[in-house]
Amino acid sequence: EVVRLVMTTGKEIAEHKAPGEITVHCLEGKVAFTALGQTHELTAGQMLYLIAGEPHAVRCIDDASCLLTILLKP
Repeated sequence: EVVRLVMTTGKEIAEHKAPGEITVHCLEGKVAFTALGQTHELTAGQMLYLIAGEPHAVRCIDDASCLLTILLKP
């Protein structure tokens, strides 16, 4: 599953889990991605990977667009 996530400055997505492994590719702007007890700021061109079911949260620092890929197993 591929999702384009568009967020405005200050918008937050509370901690949640994805049903499969994910990659997050920041296309523009800046987001703070919190997982595994750490917060990583992603800017355009940066990516991260998480295993399935790992709790994570997202906060938009500067209007942003991210490409989220979720590997769903049949």
